[in-house]
Amino acid sequence: MNNFSIAIVFILFFLMAGLLIFYFQTQQSLKDIADTVGKLKPQMVLRPPNLIRQERAVSQDRLVLLEVELIQNPKEALEPQDVALVEKARDDIKRCNDELKQTGDWMGTPFDFEWTEMFNRMPTVKAMYWASAEGLAAVDHQSLPGDPGSAVTGQK
Repeated sequence: MNNFSIAIVFILFFLMAGLLIFYFQTQQSLKDIADTVGKLKPQMVLRPPNLIRQERAVSQDRLVLLEVELIQNPKEALEPQDVALVEKARDDIKRCNDELKQTGDWMGTPFDFEWTEMFNRMPTVKAMYWASAEGLAAVDHQSLPGDPGSAVTGQK
């Protein structure tokens, strides 16, 4: 019985040694996988929310300046560079808002406004942009939707 006990102890010892080697190799493989995945994480560098809000404010300020200019110097229609300015501001503001929402820093009204809310606060630019977009006379009308780039552009 003595030889049998020694054989059982050796078998258990080799099983434990095998399990320990398997465990450490698995841990090393998982560490290598985690390092590889860490290198593959998003290439996009998250910007601080204040920087995103500042960029959005610059775009909004350009629209406000256009609104002031149109009030001080009335025009029949927007010039092509003014239309391009409105469209670029729209894209920039929407991109900044989406980025704020993605990072979880979106605060909502009254701190963060959607594009339509900002655009509705500029009735002269809105009316003239709609007139340019639809080829109609400029009319300030409250029932016009706020987003000329939306799917309901042709509907009033």
